[in-house]
Formats: sequence, C-alpha cells, structure tokens
Amino acid sequence: MASDRTITERRTSVAVGAMGAAVLVAVLVPLLLISAYNHSYADDWHYGVWAHLALQQTGNVGVAIVTALQQVGKAWFDWQGTYSAIFLMAIEPSVFGEQCYVIAAPLVMASLVAGTLFFSHVVLVELMGADRGSWIGLSCLVVAVQLLLQPSPVEGIFWFNSAVYYTTYHAAALALVGCVLRVCDPRRTSRPVGAMVASCVLAAFVAGGNFVTALVTAEVMVVVLAVLIYQGRRCATDVLPAFALMVLGLALSLAAPGNEVRQQTQFPDDGLGVAQTVLQSSVAAFQYLQQWSSGLVVILAAVSVPIAVRACERAAARGWTFRWPALVVAASIALFATSFTPTFWAQGSVGPGRVQNCRFDLFVVLVVVDVFWVCGWLAARRRAAGMGAARTQVMSGVALAWAMALAVVVLGCVVGSMAADKDLGEDLSSVSAARSLASGQAAAYGEQVWERLDYIESSDEDSLRVPYYTDVPHVLLMGDIRDNMDNYINYRLCQWYGKESIVGYHAAVGTGLGTAASDAS
Repeated sequence: MASDRTITERRTSVAVGAMGAAVLVAVLVPLLLISAYNHSYADDWHYGVWAHLALQQTGNVGVAIVTALQQVGKAWFDWQGTYSAIFLMAIEPSVFGEQCYVIAAPLVMASLVAGTLFFSHVVLVELMGADRGSWIGLSCLVVAVQLLLQPSPVEGIFWFNSAVYYTTYHAAALALVGCVLRVCDPRRTSRPVGAMVASCVLAAFVAGGNFVTALVTAEVMVVVLAVLIYQGRRCATDVLPAFALMVLGLALSLAAPGNEVRQQTQFPDDGLGVAQTVLQSSVAAFQYLQQWSSGLVVILAAVSVPIAVRACERAAARGWTFRWPALVVAASIALFATSFTPTFWAQGSVGPGRVQNCRFDLFVVLVVVDVFWVCGWLAARRRAAGMGAARTQVMSGVALAWAMALAVVVLGCVVGSMAADKDLGEDLSSVSAARSLASGQAAAYGEQVWERLDYIESSDEDSLRVPYYTDVPHVLLMGDIRDNMDNYINYRLCQWYGKESIVGYHAAVGTGLGTAASDAS
C-alpha cells in the first residue's frame, strides 16, 4: 500500500508539473516566434553606438567590450549611475549586427524563467520540502501570468534596452534572494560557499540596475538580516558580505553626478518631497492592487492554495511556524508601495510602462508569497493541535492534480474568451503576438525594417528620407524615427550608419523606398 501510494504521488507530481509547463510553453511560443521580427530602436542605438562603431572599425569583440565599460564611466558622470545596467545596454545584441537582435526577447524571457525557477526551487523544494512537480507547475504559472499580462509587453519583453533594465533585473533580484535564503537554510550541513559567492556577485549586479528593483531588494535583505540577528543565527555573518555589496553598490549608483544631470534635463520640476512621495506611493499601491487583481491573477492565487497547503504541511513538519500572517501581508503591501517611491520622488508619477512591468512582476510574486504564508500559518496551527499526521493530510497528490487541471481549464477559458474579443485580446501579449503572426502583419513589418536598413546601408547619399513603418505589431510597437533631426533618436541612427541626416515621412499608399530615393536626390 505504501509503495502504491508513493507511485501515485510521483505520477501526480509529474502531472502537476507537466500541466504548468504546458501553460508556460503555450504562452512562450508566440512570443518566441514573433521575436524573429524584433528590431532595435532609440535607446538601443543611444547606448550601443560606441561599442558598435568600435567593433565595426576594429572587428575586435574585446575592444567593443572595453568601449562598453568606458561608456559606463561616462554615463556615471553625465547621465545616470546604474553601472551594471549601462554596460548591458552598451553591448545590446544589435551591436554585433541587426540580425542578432532576434535573441533580445528570448534572452529576457529566459532570464525571467531562470530567476523564478531558481528562487522558487530554493523556497519550495530546499526549504519547505515540496515535491518538484508542485515547484515546476506553480513556477511556470507565475511566469506565464507575468508574461501574458505585462502592462507594456514591448518594453518588458522585446525592446532590449528597457526589458533588460527591468524584467531581467527583477529576475536577478529573485536569484539574489534565492541565494541568500540558501545561505540561511538551517538544514545545511556545510558552509554554502557557492551560494555566498553568487549572492555577492548578484548583489553588486542588482545594485547597479534600476532603482525600483534595487530598493525593493535592499529592503528584503534588511529584513532577512534583521530576522537572522534577532534569532541569533550564525549564518547572519554569511549574509553580511552580500548585504554590504548591495549597500555599497546602491550608494555608488545613487552618488553618480549624472543622476542630477538627468534630473535637471528631464524632470527639473517634477520631483516630489518626502511627504508627498510617501503619500502618493501609498495611494498608487492600493490603486494598482485593485487594478492588477484581474481574473488571471485570481486564478493563479486560487491554484496556489492547494499547492501551498501540501508544501506548508511538509514545512510545518520541518519546524516552520509562519507566524504573524497579518503582519507579513501588511509588510508585502508596504514593500509593493515602496516600489513606487523612486519614480514619484524623481518624476512625480508612477513612471512609464517599463517601470510598471517590474512592479507587476513583483506584485504577482508577493500575491503567491502571501497565499503561502497564510496557508503555512494554518498548517502550523493544525500541526500544533495534533492534526498534522500523514493519515490526515489535507491535500492528497491526486486532489492537487485535479485542482491544477481545473485551474488550467479555467485559465484556458478566460484567455480564450479574451482572445475572441478584438480589443481584450490585445491586452494579452501572447494572443496579440499570435494574431500578428497569423495575419502576416509581423512578417510585413520585418520586411519594412530590412528594406529600410538595406536602403540606408546601400545609399551613397549622406541625407536620406525613409517612409515611416506602417501596421506595426502591437507587441513590437515601440516607435519610429522623427521627421527632423532635432532629437537623439534620429541622431544616433545617423551616427550608427555614418550618415548626416535620416528623417522619416508619411509615404503615399503604394510608394516605398524607391520614391524616397528619388525625393532625397
């Protein structure tokens, strides 16, 4: 009987993981396919032009990397202090050729998947003792919801400059917290040197990224360290190096003279004082808690419950108590609110869609964490009352598999009903991408881009006029060049291709770059 029960549990665990993975694959496939038509734009050229020109002139990748490092120092004085992010921006994929930009979105999505899987593996499997099927199933659903409901998918997935700055740093922050928690594992038998080194590297990396993610991560590390010290845990000293690097890196980023230059250039009168920043951040947090608590997030929270019940029963058996659930929920809301403070402080607003993307990713993670903590508190109370034996297990593996199956069906019905609506479907990144692929819109856009680039590269003229792109896929629509040279976008494009002037114009139907060439001459 015991062996039969074990076999059943294993099979149901595999089924739960497979269902979650299938949902994620369904979400990823359209996004990966449309990545073939993704192209660089604006800030990609702005930050990457120096490394691109260096590579073009020398053919030496090492020289391009050194040039990118030099760009970090220049930006620190002239524009912003986010040192690790500037380096990634300066070596964006199209530096090595526009054809390489097709890997931009896959790299960003891979970072989100990897960061989430690692973090959840440490928490669920290593610390709580959950089965691997529950880990994979839930993690895949979390990433699927995050990708589907990105407030601005073009900025969160496809535009490398923005996506790597926010989505990838969110993923790196999860990996950092995962490493720190691995260091804190009370069941460890030896000092986790690998996790300590990785946490230090990731701390220095995350501190040099966007201020929203860096601030939230620093706050989490403060709480973790405070709890370790309060409990008298010796592993607190193992967390200190990463915490110190996080603080030093964030201080280095904040101290950059370029931050003030950028503030005065872009937002000279928009910043708020301390009181208004706190007030507006709190108001915005509750507004977006309501706005983002949509059907798919509710489904995710619902399917998290049976997974949490099983995992938390095992965690309770390991000594987890999950105390003060109300305080943890309140703290998660406060943490979410602090994610708004950098933009309200500097800009007086919630900021653009790319900032909202990483906030939404944080929101989804916090929802699942709160569900687990409340379920854990109930599991610990149940065990303390003497009802935690295996024979009185609340959620069997078979029941969990059926719950996951029901959730996947409901999720499919919700997505399907939204996809059937012309407007609602555009709010789902994968649905929008699939529509653009099926209609031929994505391929037509790709042809327009390559036609323009071929014209620019083959023309002997220094001043060119090119028609604007038309009918651009929603998930790839970041913008276009302007009809004049009084902006950095056109200027950097000219610098990239060695031209004096490249401006856009609205072409008549049926005309193309052949007309543009005759007009330019």
